[in-house]
Amino acid sequence: MSTNTATSVSTGCFVSKGKYKRANEINYLPDEDDKFIKHRLKHYAKQWDELSVQIDVLRSDLNAQIFDDLVAFILSCHKDRHDIHRLPITEIPTAVLVTGVNTPDHGVMFSNMNYIIKAKVTPFVARLLPKDCLRISSLINSIYNQLTNTLINPEDIDLDDSFIDESIDVDNTVSLKKSVRRKRTVSMSTLSKWYSEKCRTYVDDQSPRKKAKTFASPRKKTLDLKSVDETEKQDSKPHIVIMIEDIENMNASVLHDFISLCSSYLSTLPIVLVLGIATAITAIHQILSSSTSSLMCMEKFHAPPASQYLTHLLDKLIMTPSIPFKLGPKVLNFLLDNFLYHDFSIVNFIQGFKLCMLEHFLRNPLSELCCPVEDVDAIASKLTQAEIEHFRRHPSFMRYVEGTPGPVQAKTVSDCAAVKIRLAQEVKNLHSFHKVFFPTLSFLHCLGQNLPKFPLGKHLRELYSTCLSETIQESEGYKQAFFFLRLMCFDELCELLGSCLKTIESQTSEKTLLRLNEDVNKFRYRLKHLDDEIEESVPGEAEIKILPQRAKLHELKEKLQSMSSSRKRSPYERLREEILSYLDNHFKCSLVSPMSLSLHEVLYFNELAAVKEQIRPSPRYAIQTALTEPGKLLSCPCCQCGSDSILSSMPDLCIVYKLHLECGTLVNLYDWLQAFVMIISSNNGPENQKKSKSKGPTVEQRARFIRAVSELQFLGFIKGTQRKTDHVTRLTW
Repeated sequence: MSTNTATSVSTGCFVSKGKYKRANEINYLPDEDDKFIKHRLKHYAKQWDELSVQIDVLRSDLNAQIFDDLVAFILSCHKDRHDIHRLPITEIPTAVLVTGVNTPDHGVMFSNMNYIIKAKVTPFVARLLPKDCLRISSLINSIYNQLTNTLINPEDIDLDDSFIDESIDVDNTVSLKKSVRRKRTVSMSTLSKWYSEKCRTYVDDQSPRKKAKTFASPRKKTLDLKSVDETEKQDSKPHIVIMIEDIENMNASVLHDFISLCSSYLSTLPIVLVLGIATAITAIHQILSSSTSSLMCMEKFHAPPASQYLTHLLDKLIMTPSIPFKLGPKVLNFLLDNFLYHDFSIVNFIQGFKLCMLEHFLRNPLSELCCPVEDVDAIASKLTQAEIEHFRRHPSFMRYVEGTPGPVQAKTVSDCAAVKIRLAQEVKNLHSFHKVFFPTLSFLHCLGQNLPKFPLGKHLRELYSTCLSETIQESEGYKQAFFFLRLMCFDELCELLGSCLKTIESQTSEKTLLRLNEDVNKFRYRLKHLDDEIEESVPGEAEIKILPQRAKLHELKEKLQSMSSSRKRSPYERLREEILSYLDNHFKCSLVSPMSLSLHEVLYFNELAAVKEQIRPSPRYAIQTALTEPGKLLSCPCCQCGSDSILSSMPDLCIVYKLHLECGTLVNLYDWLQAFVMIISSNNGPENQKKSKSKGPTVEQRARFIRAVSELQFLGFIKGTQRKTDHVTRLTW
């Protein structure tokens, strides 16, 4: 090495991997002068953690029955494995799980099922997705890798490291990690050999069998002992459970070959299949031939439908006084419509609810007091002067102050301690209202759920949505429900009142509900003792005038109406009318629309525009907004500009998109290129621009332009045309 080229061996350029840039949550917070967002985010995180735990418990309780049935089915399989050798055709035990069309929720269900089967049945469980089953070789490799990884000791693996150092003295971990990474050909015979080796310990650990006493010859005795020994060994081996989530999206030929292989190796591999089907069990017979489907001994299981899980989620968690955060009518109806008519996914509904909760704590300063009722006084007493001033400027708080008397308004404006007391009192009033509102709502729903045409709705969520949107007594469904109740017979009314009382039996801590329970029980007692009721006397019954035989039509109508109103009512009819009048008055007092209460914005979120685009965005609108205003999406200060201006610091795709908006139906590529070059070279100064014009676009500039135009064509904004070879056609306006 000469001294001219390098003065030292250590001189050189060394490339090092840069540090990982983590996303900073401050960059995603709203751009406003609110110093208390982080404090509200802590309240949000605490409440969401508690709610998510309750959601997981509810999901596990709902799926507990189907999981128990699946575990019992798997345990009952391969009981008589010694008979498999004698049969010419062996059937694979198969559990067909009809999961429903809500495909985003299948992953959660199968992951929970995987955990339960490993804990209760066998450690050898493989879970397959359609993307893992493109070829039969990749399918068997995926099964082999998952089964072999079950034997890795989790204490020997550092999950935070991206790789495992081979110098570590952990033989099993390193060898297994290498076997997963190394591409090798795995067949069913390889899997069978591995299974027989790994399961030998299960047989060796069994307790010594008792020697069978028999009076046969020694030769026959030896043969019998061998057969008994083999049977015990086979029965003691754990099952191999293979779960396929969505067989409708699998390759039919791959599935056919896999089932045939499993059937041929069933004598050495105790395989149990769990097949997930989104539609119906007839899909198996449409995908597989009759000869292949005859190799499976299928048993059908039905998972709970998504609508049932939504009903449980709303009735037992969201529409309860224990959760302080509530959804307004606009947001609730939007989430329900998105679930029922768009994706039918509980996971997406929960994520939408989580987004609404996050937006409520981010955007609304009053959400500082959105907490359980036992924490209201403590949080209100810790409010600082700046937070109270922030509350006073809020429109909802200003409307509340305007509705208070004059002396109270003066204290609210000047005294911070009075503001804390008033805020805490109003929020506690909201919580007290919810403790009466939701049980009364359940009482009304039970009262009208069996009426003809379901005037109050089939589900409690429909009645709740009506109460949020308007006064329930003014709705047509409420009036129609009471019309049907006035026609109800004695037996039906007694049974209905009894079932309605069950909805509030466990929630009689409030005085209003306790009074309702006592009064309805009194009415039921009076219904059972109708003989003690005093009959009604109709005054002036003998003074009813009889019209002449020839009367006008309107006179006859008036007479019939007066006779119907003055008709003598039975004791049951009078008591029924008294019961319904009492319930109507109770509903008027207890089922006031929550959106009409003062400071309801503390607990209720009704800003649909803030979350609509995130939950169900419009693809074209999102793309056009990103191309027009890239600074908002990229959080880049150099790209901040109006929708009509163009900056050279913007991405090339955005520049090309804005330039093509200025053209007509046909866009000249040469003019488009010249305009693009002029914009990206605007920072070079006027002298450099003149030189670039004389020389023309550089190779780099042309390459950037071609790439941007290709991306624009890929997004569907332009396409080529045969009218002019140097032009393209616009597709959007």
